[in-house]
Formats: sequence, structure tokens, C-alpha cells
Amino acid sequence: MIRLLSDECHWPDYAGHCLTNLVASLAHALGAPALHPPLSGAALADLQTDGRDIALLIVDGMGDNQLARHGPHSFLRAHQQGTLTSVFPSTTASAITTLQTGAAPAQHGLTGWEMWDADSQSIILPLPLTTRYSENTRQTPQTLAKHLFQAHSWFDQIQRPAYALLPQRLIHSPYSVHHTGRAKRIGHTHWGQLFEQLHELGTQQAKPGFIYAYTAQLDHEMHDVGPNDWAISRSFNLLDEEVERFCQRKRSRPMTLIITADHGFTSTPKAQRLQWEQLSATLRGKLRRPLSGEGRVRFCHTHDAEAGAFIELAREELGDKAWVLSGRELIEAGVFGPAPYHPALASRIGDAVLLMKPGYTLRDTLPGEKTVCLQGAHGGVSREEMQVPLIRIDL
Repeated sequence: MIRLLSDECHWPDYAGHCLTNLVASLAHALGAPALHPPLSGAALADLQTDGRDIALLIVDGMGDNQLARHGPHSFLRAHQQGTLTSVFPSTTASAITTLQTGAAPAQHGLTGWEMWDADSQSIILPLPLTTRYSENTRQTPQTLAKHLFQAHSWFDQIQRPAYALLPQRLIHSPYSVHHTGRAKRIGHTHWGQLFEQLHELGTQQAKPGFIYAYTAQLDHEMHDVGPNDWAISRSFNLLDEEVERFCQRKRSRPMTLIITADHGFTSTPKAQRLQWEQLSATLRGKLRRPLSGEGRVRFCHTHDAEAGAFIELAREELGDKAWVLSGRELIEAGVFGPAPYHPALASRIGDAVLLMKPGYTLRDTLPGEKTVCLQGAHGGVSREEMQVPLIRIDL
């Protein structure tokens, strides 16, 4: 278990209670090699696959805290087997890549929503493959995809048909095409359509399959209104009803439905949303390029020989708002996952890391950008962000 900084920090448990271990258990059950140890405990130990469809539903942002708050007596809560940890950073770019490849961030190398890429000399958003900042000629999404996306989908190695049910807007993205591998991608625009597709695959296909399904609706809503808003309870209840309705339908063969999330969420009060431009010019002047990472965890690239001075000054200015560490400390502590490390991991993490304390975010705004004001965020190491539910329903 990783022990670093404060008891307020909840780190990934890559030894047996992480998304990496969930994938390892599923891969092993479906005849594919695994990169990490299987899940500890009994939740999937007796998983049977012969003659049975296996479905993995990822509800983006539905952390254990959100499930307990919005659905304490829900159908989903009643079938919860336990909790897992996300990866670090606890964010979609890192965690979904883990769920689709089986690799931890240390291996697949996608370290957040915004990521410094030394090859292109740019800060890239790896999911949409857009460039936020560049010190060189901007490259096409196709060129970026070719060198950024190196880890391959574990779906390609299972011994049965594979399907990926994704939001319609994502099915042709370079990220989805690469990370879902040979799986047949099917687009949906709402929950009803998603569960109808899931039902059809479980009743109309001749052979049992593996179905990966993903929905981002709750994540989008929690960014907009915060994770504790009544509107989230309303949406969660609609999702819960859809799951229960799906589970009550007749099917031609059995299915095991496993449900989890890529990360949880934390509230970000307005008074705790910090702007980089409001910090001292001395501190800002020690960085050679804009911030990268996430609002809840910032990766900082300093000018040569300025890393130590930056860390010292950042602790003075932000000590009550962020933990300040060197990038090397975090890598060596194993928070991104165990070795072997992606060759670009250290350069992407940078010289210093600002790990925001509970409720705080830090953002910079480049010329031409609008200031981002999110009511909810993730990426950090609070329990609310890191703990996700493990739900199993045998049908």
C-alpha cells in the first residue's frame, strides 16, 4: 500500500483493489494475459464464463461516495460487492485507458486531461487529440495518435466476440478506435438506447460475447452542477431504473453484468478555485511552459535548475492549499503504478507536482481561452475521487 503525505490522501491500491486488478481478473477469466495481479477477495473469484455473456459497464464519475449519497437504497447499491480504487490521476484519460488496455498510467503513459508531449513539444489533450499549447509546428490528430497511443486493447486477446458500446460522438475518435481494438463499436445517444443494445447483444448473437459499455452523462452533469446537487440524484435514479429494467428482461442465455466507474468526484467551491495568474510573478516565472494535468493535480515544468526553488516557493505560497512534491518522488512512490515505466512518463509529469488539497483546484488560462469554472472535479486523491464501487449482477 502506498503511504505518502497525509491520511487525507487515498492512493491507488495496485496490489489487489484497483481498476488494474479488475481488468486482470476479467482478462484471465476470458482467456487473455494480464499485466497485473487479479482482484483480491471473492467478488469475481467464482466468475463463470462458459455459455455466458460478460458485460462491463463504466459509469463515468459514479464514485462510491456518489452511489452512497444518491442511491443508498438503489438497485445498484443492493448489488454492490465492495469498492475499488481508481488509478492516479483519478481521471478519465488515465483510468479509461487502464480499463481498455489493462495497463496502469505508469505503463500506458496517458497522465491526464492535459499532457506535455516532448515529441511534439506540445501540451496535448489526449482524448479529443487537440493541442492546447505548442513550442513547435502543430501536428495532426492522426500523427499524434500514432505516437501517443502505444498500449493495446486487451479486448483483442480474449477468446470470444467483443463489443464496445460508446457514446455516438466517440465511436470514430482516434482514441476509441485504438483503445477498443477489434471490438465492434456501437454508438448510443441515451441510456435507453444503451441498454437496448446491451439486451440485443445478449439475446440475438449466436455466441456469448464480452461487452464493454461506457456512459459519460453523470460525469458531465457533476462537472456542471457539482456532485451533490439534487439534479444528480434525479439522473442517478433514472440510471438505476434503466439498470433494473434491463436486468428484469428475459434473455436467451445468462449474463454477468459488472458495473464500476473510472473515478469519483469532489465539490469545488468557488472560493477554492485558484487561478494561476493570481499567484506571484516570481513563482510563475520559474515555469518554462503552462501547467498540465488536471485542475486537482498540476504537473509543472520548470526552467533548468529552478525545480528546487519552485518547490520551496510553492510550498510557501500554496502550503495550505496543495501538497508540493517533485515528479520523481511520485513516480518512485508508485502512485502511477509499478514498473516498467513508459519512457515518457517522467517528462510528462514534470519537475514538480501540485497536488491540491480537499476542495481546491488550480487552473491557468492561455490567451484565447475562456476561464474554466467547474462545480465538481476529479483527478486528486480524496476518498471521494479515488473510491469507486464494484457491482456484480448475475442474470
